[in-house]
Amino acid sequence: MIYEFKIAMTHGDKGFLSDFEDRLRWIKDKGYNVFSRVECDEEANIDHVSLVLKGKKDDGTFRQEDIVHIFKHQMSEALAEHIVNDWQTRLLWKEINRNCRSLSPADKEKVFLKANSFLKKCNDNESLSMLINFGRKNRMAHRLFEHINCHNNLVVEGFVNFCIKEYNREIRFAVELAREELRNEQEYNDFVNLLRHFVDTQVPKLFEINLMMYDTGLFYLWDGEGVEIEENYLNYYFEDMCLDEISLDDVLISILITIAPRRIVLHRIGELPASESVEMIKKVFNEKISVCDGCERCRRMEAEKSGHK
Repeated sequence: MIYEFKIAMTHGDKGFLSDFEDRLRWIKDKGYNVFSRVECDEEANIDHVSLVLKGKKDDGTFRQEDIVHIFKHQMSEALAEHIVNDWQTRLLWKEINRNCRSLSPADKEKVFLKANSFLKKCNDNESLSMLINFGRKNRMAHRLFEHINCHNNLVVEGFVNFCIKEYNREIRFAVELAREELRNEQEYNDFVNLLRHFVDTQVPKLFEINLMMYDTGLFYLWDGEGVEIEENYLNYYFEDMCLDEISLDDVLISILITIAPRRIVLHRIGELPASESVEMIKKVFNEKISVCDGCERCRRMEAEKSGHK
């Protein structure tokens, strides 16, 4: 029995052959001979690969058809692995160069990194992300097996471009998502720079602001003399807060920008809350921020917090 399948693939893609051979150890252990022949067309940058299965007659346990079926199945699995590992980068760049022409080379690189990350880690839950990636590869292997069952040759590039439309849709969606995220980041950075310019050019209403934040979203503000000041500014936002049209984080940032202090002292009980408002404050006020290393008020509030537990 001799079965042969021919594959045309990009020159130098050697990972597929080593993976394929690893998958066929069981067949080799059964006494079958598996080997490959590679003819290189350097001008076309194509390798013509022949995968050959030679074997004995039925051994009473597995028919020749069974062995060929397993051979085809392992071939489709190895090809699916090859496409995901070796073609994903090419397909992403192809899509980026086609639909992100206006972006600079640096921004295109950012889009690529984001899109590649989206495809590899498509969910914050690591187990779910692995399951989604397995499903993607499994669908591709199934489509490859259908092709291998009906043909005796495969052009990998043609298969990638025309026969796995769902995967190509995922590539396009990942690039669109990455470009949108990059655009949002750039708009956010432009907004931060605008706020920084506003703060730097404003006459400060108070030279120093002390800020204590809680992970509940509550905050306390007082000036350099220890006088609490938030009530003078919160009244302006009170109606919007009652209607849930503005959050406490937004109120805090608005107050700080309105006052435009030259110095902000961050007081903390434990770690600073990981919130958008904290990140925004750090970016807008940057070098104007210092962190209290433990004043009397911090110790008092820490004691009050411990007393409420």
